[in-house]
Amino acid sequence: MSPPHKRPPESWTVRTSDSHVAQVTIPGALDHTRTFDVDVELRARISDTARMAELGLSLEIDGSRQWGRTIAGSTPGEIDGVEYHCRLVVQPGRDVRLRARAAVKQGALVALSLTAVESVEG
Repeated sequence: MSPPHKRPPESWTVRTSDSHVAQVTIPGALDHTRTFDVDVELRARISDTARMAELGLSLEIDGSRQWGRTIAGSTPGEIDGVEYHCRLVVQPGRDVRLRARAAVKQGALVALSLTAVESVEG
């Protein structure tokens, strides 16, 4: 008997350098629950003279805020960042909308990324 065919994990990624919002919709599978590792990352260049620089990052799941953080920018003239990781269980037949939001005070957005990679056990 041949071994069962193993399917590759699903992966969804959005990267932007010109928008403070990144959004991904994970379509629901009809017959099984899936688990995803979700990563959001904000990178911003802090102004050379910024004393009050701030970086804000939040993650919404289906319109509800899952997580958010605002930190002081600590590297004037350099690139600073905020990251977040979580696991998400997607029930059968249910689409899930993920939205990352970035806010940068006294700096410029370099990159915002939102990634969801399915965990395939086995």
